[in-house]
Amino acid sequence: MKQPKTKVDPMYRPVPFLLGVFSVTWLCTILMTAMDYNSHPFLFSFLDFLENASPLICALLLLQKPLLSLPSLTQFLLGTAVRPARCLAVFFLFAAQFLNFYCFRSPEAFCSPQTFLTVFIGQLLFGGGLEEAGWRGYLLPCFYRKWHILLSSTAVSLIWVFWHLPYFIFPGNLQSEQNFFSYTLIGIVTGLILTAIYLLTNSVLLCMLFHSWQNTLVMTIPADTGNPWFMLIFLLLGAVSALICTFLYRPRHSLLPKKKIEN
Repeated sequence: MKQPKTKVDPMYRPVPFLLGVFSVTWLCTILMTAMDYNSHPFLFSFLDFLENASPLICALLLLQKPLLSLPSLTQFLLGTAVRPARCLAVFFLFAAQFLNFYCFRSPEAFCSPQTFLTVFIGQLLFGGGLEEAGWRGYLLPCFYRKWHILLSSTAVSLIWVFWHLPYFIFPGNLQSEQNFFSYTLIGIVTGLILTAIYLLTNSVLLCMLFHSWQNTLVMTIPADTGNPWFMLIFLLLGAVSALICTFLYRPRHSLLPKKKIEN
């Protein structure tokens, strides 16, 4: 007689995850800074992909047993069936972010739909979108069982900002010309939006899509960040997301399945 299969309960280990992510990304960044793209275009592109995909790779390695079955992997990416009201809330966050960038775009900003779609697909498959399987799919659950959801979201965002530190140090990167304080504020607000999307749907894929969505907006329809209305609306989106997170967060009766955590 066959024994019934037992569901594997994932053991989250934030320390090995962070050590792996930081080591891979920072090493890739240093190597890319030291090499000439024209001389080694394939190697440069591979390192660029590897640094963006390091949170995804480390999360999958640490969750390999629970995600071996196709249903578990599908649920990890797609989440669970949600009510229409939650889908509308997610759509609102996507649309509001786009409209804010579009309405307060820089005077020189111009982007065709074809270019926008191309950049978006590139970000999802090879760029920043890959990160969310690690940040929201792995690291956030490491924290929200111990801390309040807003504190957990802020902690993940600050770690994410610090993860980008080499991009500020080495010249030639997009972040090297940005103000670190403003970047940190944007990271915290974006983290709240992503956390709200994750709690609304339990979907890592939707977080990946939103991260790619925002990166594409920054790259193709850059906003006039000096406009106070742009920043005000952006902060309001963060406040709305914080309210959603607080409403959905249940310390004792969480909507999300319990998971073991190990340092």
